[in-house]
Amino acid sequence: MDNGTILKQRYKILRHIGSGGMAEVYLAEDLLLNRQVAIKVLRAQFNDDKTLLNQFKHEAQSAARLSSPSIINIFDVCEEDGKSFIVMEYVEGKTLKDLLEEKGRLSPYWAVHIACEIAAGLRHAHKRNIIHCDIKPHNILITEHMMPKIADFGIARMISSMTMVYTNSVIGSVHYLSPEQASGKQITAQSDIYSLGIVLYEMLTGHVPFDGNTAVAVAMMHVEKTQPPLSTYVDGLPHCLQHVIDKALAKDLTKRYATADEMWQDLNNIKNKLEKEKDEEAYPLAEAEATEIVYDEPEAPEETIVMTVPETPHRAKKEKQSLVERLKNMQLTRHQQIMLAAVVVVLSAVFLLIGNVFSRDTVKVPDVTGKTVVEAQQILENAGFSITFKEAYDDKVTPGLVLKQDPEGNEMRKEGSAVYLTVSKGIEMVEVPNLAGKTLADAQKMLERKELALGKVETVFRDDGSGLVIEQSPKANEKIEHGTKINLVISEKPKEVTIPTVVGKASGEAMTALEQLGFKNVKAQSVGSRKVAGTVLGITPKEGSKVLNSTEVVLRVADGVGTKSENKYAEFVVPEGNKKQKVRIVVSDDDGEREVYEGTKREGVRIRQKVEVSGNAVAKFYCDNKLIEEKQL
Repeated sequence: MDNGTILKQRYKILRHIGSGGMAEVYLAEDLLLNRQVAIKVLRAQFNDDKTLLNQFKHEAQSAARLSSPSIINIFDVCEEDGKSFIVMEYVEGKTLKDLLEEKGRLSPYWAVHIACEIAAGLRHAHKRNIIHCDIKPHNILITEHMMPKIADFGIARMISSMTMVYTNSVIGSVHYLSPEQASGKQITAQSDIYSLGIVLYEMLTGHVPFDGNTAVAVAMMHVEKTQPPLSTYVDGLPHCLQHVIDKALAKDLTKRYATADEMWQDLNNIKNKLEKEKDEEAYPLAEAEATEIVYDEPEAPEETIVMTVPETPHRAKKEKQSLVERLKNMQLTRHQQIMLAAVVVVLSAVFLLIGNVFSRDTVKVPDVTGKTVVEAQQILENAGFSITFKEAYDDKVTPGLVLKQDPEGNEMRKEGSAVYLTVSKGIEMVEVPNLAGKTLADAQKMLERKELALGKVETVFRDDGSGLVIEQSPKANEKIEHGTKINLVISEKPKEVTIPTVVGKASGEAMTALEQLGFKNVKAQSVGSRKVAGTVLGITPKEGSKVLNSTEVVLRVADGVGTKSENKYAEFVVPEGNKKQKVRIVVSDDDGEREVYEGTKREGVRIRQKVEVSGNAVAKFYCDNKLIEEKQL
């Protein structure tokens, strides 16, 4: 959406400020109330999807019911020219994610303060039966006064006795995902509490508790692993904080905080205690400390399958003894003995493995496409198969669902064989490159490499213009969908050029000639004329003028209708002066300006020239290139 666009005759778009999975976000001015607002516009590809469109509108209607200092306010829900958008409170500040990347971690006081306010916002939403489902630092805005505000109820859902929420329709960011979201179970308000616990853990330590090489691996950790204690990363944190973390991140819902209010009470008590114990020291943000980075040893990849070969004790003992006896009877070096023993063991294992494989039953592979990762794993393991995961982007399949499998469902395979699952990562988001200081050609190449498109290119004239990019929208480092258009602003130094001859030419041809000279501010003015529509009747500044290409140029273009022409006479008398004078008569009317007479005449001679004019007409009389008289015809 272009800067300056006005929606609903009220909201003026100022600039693009962010992107999300479903929508683009713009800073706008509310012309009625004279305030800045944020406008979230649903992406064009979703406007034809009734399910997603209803989800988008439902989000706004749900969030508009909320009124809390810790939640971004929704002001308006609109639709115009096929665009659906939400008008919401604009908050100046930064995201909690940006703050954590800048600081590494926060002091215990500020971490608890922020978590306490988020819990208060969740308490307000949960009491109104709204679950956020995607609590993460990216969705928490921090004001200049260090007040957090929960943003983007983008996948919030209303809950009632008739409606439940499952992850086959929604999956949040994997590092902050609750176990029930990851395993396809029913989501409750306690899912938001778990996510808040992860956020608090990250604020206190500068690390998320679960991390891995793939989103699938991280999701499985939420289900199966216990978070490392806070002391793994930071020593000396109050023990009460570990208690809050353990209770918020409990896998068993009966051991987790039942409500956000319960968590808020514990956090508020700790906050008050920190204020009393460390009055002044508690308030500043923790400075980045030079601490030793602890790297965990990498675990074996999930794809690795260790197959053990069952062996008969008697047979194994017999083979082992025969090998020992043979080694005793052979005059071999110790190295040769070891190598020979290894070869015998490996060959024995291979023969046993082959025999084991061929003895297995052949069974039908279950079809798990479209199911969550956890569901697919349980189904395949119950059927006797092992699983290997990989991930791929797909615009149409919800993140976390099985995109495809190999072998396909209903094919026959041996029990214990591997099934390869491809899990959707959703819409591919790419990082916008920094194009500032690049030529247009270089900027376009950089965009192509990122699978992004060049949008509108605007030129601004400056005395220090360099011909390089000075602005871009969306901004550098934003995450956007591949194929998105990037608009550029390039600065140029004005040049002196000559207005070309364009009168009588088609307006398109005239525009091209002016653009080639670097003119950017060219306007076409429609004039009533019976000449062919689009014909240039006149130009300002006039043809042949030397001007800077930053000058505004106006083309007067025939509309093809005009008024009926009629014959009139232009009469002039050659004034006293030279005996012979160069005489010209120029006529201007609705068809433009043209010369109708040129010749040499003596002083005192009367000239009467017949002319065909349309509409208002003026005749100008020149002698020796000097304007002598001007008449209305």
